[in-house]
Amino acid sequence: MADNQETETEATPAVVPTKKETATPVTSVEPRFAKEQFQDSQQFTQIEKDTLSVLLEGDQDYTISEAKRILADWLVKEVK
Repeated sequence: MADNQETETEATPAVVPTKKETATPVTSVEPRFAKEQFQDSQQFTQIEKDTLSVLLEGDQDYTISEAKRILADWLVKEVK
């Protein structure tokens, strides 16, 4: 008789409850740098630093991503 009956653990697979994701998105805040600080950066070549010194506004702060985007946009700009 015991052979014909299944136990509850055999009949139902183990279900592990999953952790719900939080509703608030995780945002990483990139640090911002002044125009002059890019001159000391090791992420840019000297030519890129010289170009950024002309392209960036002196009264604004920029993230590295923003500076790279500004530089990339300038590099693909058509010559007039």
